[in-house]
Amino acid sequence: MKGSILTHFSWALFTLVTFFAGSKLAGPSKQITDQGLMSEDNRRGALRVGKPQLLNALGPSKDKSSGPLLDPNVADDLRPRGLAGRKISNSGTVRSSAENGFMNQKGPLNKKQLQDLVDLAVKSTNPIERRKAFDRLLEEMRSDTFTYEQAMTIRIAMHHGGADGEQWRTFDYAWGANDPASAVAEIDRIPEQYRRGFTSNMLPGLASVEPQTAIGIVESMEGEMRQQMTGRLLEGLADYDVGFATDYVFDMAESGDPNASQYMRRLAKEVMETAGFEGGVEWAESLEEGALQAAALRSVANEYANNDPQAAAQWAEQFVGTEQNSRLFGEIVREWGNQEAASAWVESLEPSQGQRDALSAVYGHRGATRPEQALEEIQAMPQSADKDFALNGFISGLAHKDGEAAVAWAAEITMPGMRESAMVRAAKQYYKQDRQATEEWFVASGLPPESWWQIVGSK
Repeated sequence: MKGSILTHFSWALFTLVTFFAGSKLAGPSKQITDQGLMSEDNRRGALRVGKPQLLNALGPSKDKSSGPLLDPNVADDLRPRGLAGRKISNSGTVRSSAENGFMNQKGPLNKKQLQDLVDLAVKSTNPIERRKAFDRLLEEMRSDTFTYEQAMTIRIAMHHGGADGEQWRTFDYAWGANDPASAVAEIDRIPEQYRRGFTSNMLPGLASVEPQTAIGIVESMEGEMRQQMTGRLLEGLADYDVGFATDYVFDMAESGDPNASQYMRRLAKEVMETAGFEGGVEWAESLEEGALQAAALRSVANEYANNDPQAAAQWAEQFVGTEQNSRLFGEIVREWGNQEAASAWVESLEPSQGQRDALSAVYGHRGATRPEQALEEIQAMPQSADKDFALNGFISGLAHKDGEAAVAWAAEITMPGMRESAMVRAAKQYYKQDRQATEEWFVASGLPPESWWQIVGSK
């Protein structure tokens, strides 16, 4: 017994001595980082004179990252493989490396670090972790050392990782805003199937810092492409300066652009997002009176009614009797969830063009939800402008369900211009429902031949 105790004690003493000696001989561990190989200033200088290969070499690097000591390529080879031979991503290792190293690292990130950040931003199941990783990528893009090579590393990793649409929009916007020259050059480099999407995403960012460059790109386009990109351009111009963006839309109207009012409505939404609702109202009310101000006020009315329809209705009453703003009353009715309250408000308005437009919106809703009752009410009205407006709205609501009935009732409107417009509008829906029947109806409709191209949506 006594011998057994002595034996155990001897082994314990031997273990302690060995551990103590080993710790002394090993000395403190020292992790090699690329800060040790190259100072921060030198690394920035290397990138500025066009030598990114020092940080982003394509082959195995002699530099060590600020993560684990194991060479990344070796670590990659040691990952387990699935049945198909595909390497299984070790997200835990990536997460640990990011949290303990380059997530908080100041200075340029190398290729592997950028790829790992994208992997976290796209694939992590933790939404906070995804957001932090993507924010770190955006922070890198804002740095003075950001390069085209880094941008492409991120884009390729996002493509392979399956980044979502919002991440693509944000990244491309940030590229346009933070490195305009290389982002513009990428328009010609990128494969054609991705060019439109990239340009649409990048353009607002570019316009937010270099508006004239962005305007030049859009004005070199034609047709539907130019129309779409002008809307995206306005988003960026609003971020750059609301006054500049407003003047640009007024210039388009003066040059005869038929879509100027549509662009002003788009700009109004951007202003409200940038300046808040009250700022948007103040901006719209300060515009020069006319069609463009009316378009802006319609957008404001739409947003206002969506948030607080009763307050919007009170605000709109200041425009009763001003014909240019008559259509904003319909915007409020269409956004008002309580249609009974909306109808009561319309009935309380003074007779005016605004009230008629609101009445049209009321019957647009009724035509879509309870057409038989709406039709009985309209037929009971004496012949008047009010009846025409009610019928015009009713047709818009009905056409989506019954195009054949809608075109028939459109012909009952007595005001000539409104009647033709209502017939074409209803026929567009009828054509989607029954092309052959619409063709036969059109022959006997009395509409001019050019109206057919409006109905089928081509020229």
